[in-house]
Amino acid sequence: MAMTAQLFSSISYDYLIAGGGTAGLVLAARLSSNPTVNVGVIEAGIDHTNDPSILTPLDFLSLRENPVYDWNYTTVPQVRTASHSQGMELMPTQVNLTGQNVPQARGKGLGGSSAINYMMFTHAAKADIDDWAALGNPGWNWDTLDSYYKKFETYEAPPPEISNEIDATYINASVHGNSGPIHGSFSPFYTDIQRAWTPTYKGLGIGFNGDMRDGVSQGGYTNLVNQNQGDHSRSYSANGYYTPNKDRPNLKVLTSAFVNNVLFDPNNKSKGLVATGLNFTVNGSHFIVNATKEIVICGGVINSPQILELSGIGNPDILNKYGIPVLYENKNVGENLQDHPQIRVANQVNDGVITLDQYFNKTFRDEARQLYNTNRTGMLTSGVTQNAPLSWSQVLLANQQSRPQQLVNQFYPGPYEVGKPGVAEQFALYAKRLLDPTETYVCETMFAGTGSAPTGPDPPLYNYVGRTAFLTRAFSRGSSHINSVDPLAYPDFDPKYMSHPLDIEMLADAALHMQRVGQSPPLSFVFKGNGTVYGKDFPSGLTDENVRDYIRKFLVTGWHPIGTCSMQPEGKGGVVSPRLVVYGTTNLRVVDASIAPLHVRGNTQTMTYAIAEYGADLIKEDHGE
Repeated sequence: MAMTAQLFSSISYDYLIAGGGTAGLVLAARLSSNPTVNVGVIEAGIDHTNDPSILTPLDFLSLRENPVYDWNYTTVPQVRTASHSQGMELMPTQVNLTGQNVPQARGKGLGGSSAINYMMFTHAAKADIDDWAALGNPGWNWDTLDSYYKKFETYEAPPPEISNEIDATYINASVHGNSGPIHGSFSPFYTDIQRAWTPTYKGLGIGFNGDMRDGVSQGGYTNLVNQNQGDHSRSYSANGYYTPNKDRPNLKVLTSAFVNNVLFDPNNKSKGLVATGLNFTVNGSHFIVNATKEIVICGGVINSPQILELSGIGNPDILNKYGIPVLYENKNVGENLQDHPQIRVANQVNDGVITLDQYFNKTFRDEARQLYNTNRTGMLTSGVTQNAPLSWSQVLLANQQSRPQQLVNQFYPGPYEVGKPGVAEQFALYAKRLLDPTETYVCETMFAGTGSAPTGPDPPLYNYVGRTAFLTRAFSRGSSHINSVDPLAYPDFDPKYMSHPLDIEMLADAALHMQRVGQSPPLSFVFKGNGTVYGKDFPSGLTDENVRDYIRKFLVTGWHPIGTCSMQPEGKGGVVSPRLVVYGTTNLRVVDASIAPLHVRGNTQTMTYAIAEYGADLIKEDHGE
C-alpha cells in the first residue's frame, strides 16, 4: 500500500524524524532496528533511489541546479564593508564580495545532498573533532567519533592495476571501516590529468605522508569516492541505509511532505517544552502526526533552524517580526553559519588531452554511457578524485614563512568576535591550528575538467581544467533565518563570505600556490605553455596585486555549510546540548551537520554520517534501547 499523508498521520510513532536526508535516513535505520519502536520519517523531496542519474557517478554534473534534484538555494547578495583593527583604530576595509548571490545546492529527495554531491570521500582531522570537545562538548572528541566514522564505512581495496596507476600505497585499511552501509572505493578510470596529480605534489615535497582517514596525514593524493566497487554506482544514504530496511513494518517514510513546525504540549512545561508531534503539509493540506518519545530534526543547515524558528524557538526579534509566539528565547538559532569558501584556478590543456568536460559532448557522452551500462567502466565512473589537504606553511614560499604569524597577529583578536557568544573561543582554537605546520588550513582539489558546459567556439572546445582550493578554517560567520511564516519560503541564507579579512588573505595564498602547482611537472606537461595558459577569467595569470579582486569576483561555495544549530553551551552560542537536545526542550533534538560548532577538513558528508551514527546511539542510550 502506498504511503499517504492520511495513513501516515493516523499512526502513533515513538520517534518522528523531520527530514529524510543524509542524517535522517541514518537515524531511521538505526532507531528502527529495534522492532518494538515505531519510526516515522517526513521528507519534502521524492524517492530517487533507483534513478540512474543519481546512481551513475559522473552524472552528478547534471544534478546541481536541476530542480528535479536540487532545491536550488542561494545566498543573499554577498556584499558589505567590514572593518579591521589597526593598532587601536578601526579601519574600514572592503573584504567581501561584489554583490553576487552564491548558489547553494541542497539535495531534493531521500538521501538529501548525499544524492547529488561530488562523491569525494574525505575526512575530518583529529584536531577538528577534538576542538569540538574543547568548546564544552564532553564526549565529542576524536577517540569517540573515530568509531562512528568506521561504523558507516565499508572500505573496498582497489585491484592492483588501479592501485599502481594512482599510487594508493597511502591507504591504511586498519583506519577504515569494513562493514558499514556506505562504500568507499576507487574509480576504475583516470585521465592523464588525474594521474599527474600525486607525482606533482610529491615532486614539490608535499606528497601524502599517510592515510588522511587517520586524522593527521596531509599532502596530495588520489582520494576515495563513495562508490560501490561491484557496479561502480553511487553509494549514499538512501541506498545504503534506507533501501535495505524500507520493508521493516515499524518504519514508515512519507515523501513530498513539508514539515511546518513542531508541536508542544501546552500543559507540560515545568522541565522544558515537551514535543508531541509535527504539523506538515502535503499538496496544500495540513496534517498532524504524533510521537510519544522524541522528535528529531534532520533538516540540514538551512532547514533545521527554519523549523525551530517556525516552532517558536529562536531570536524574539525575528519571531515577533513574523507573528510567531516565542516559546523559548535563544538568539543562537540560525547563527554560527560557516562554510568552505572556494576559489578556482583554470588551465588550458594541450591539444589531444582528454578532459572530463567531454561529458558535455553528446557523442562522447553517449559512447561513455554505453560503455558504463555494458561493463561499468569508463569516464562515467570518474569524478573529483584528487585532493591535497595542506597547512598554511606548506603553500607558502620559503621567504613567506613568517606570514601566518604576522597576519594572525594583525587580525586576531579583533572586533569580529565582539558581541558574538562563543566566537572568541572558536577563533582562539583556529589561530592555534593555523600556526601549526601539521594542521590543514586548505584543501586543494581537482576535477579533470571545469564541470560546466563550455561556451565559445562552434564546435565547442573541452580543453580546460579547474583546480580549486577551499579554506577549512574560515573565520567569517554568517546566519540563516526565516523571512516568512511560510515553511515553503526559502530562508535568508547569508554566509557573509570574506567578511573577516583573514579569510581573503589565506585564500589568496592558496590560489597563488595552485598556480605554481600547475607550472610544476608532471602536471605542467599536460597543460598548455607548461601551465602558463590560464582561463579566460584571468588570462595573464594571478599576481599578489590582482588575486584578491579575482577572489571577490569569482569565489564560490564548497557546498559544505555547518553550524546553524551549534552544539555548544547555550551561553556560548549553543542551540543543542552534547546530547543534541535543543535547549529549552526535553525531547526535541537536532541531528545533522548544523550541530557542528566548528568546521572540519574535507567534505561534510562523512562528518554528517558520523554525527548521525553517534546521535542514534545517544537517543537509544537515553531511552534504554
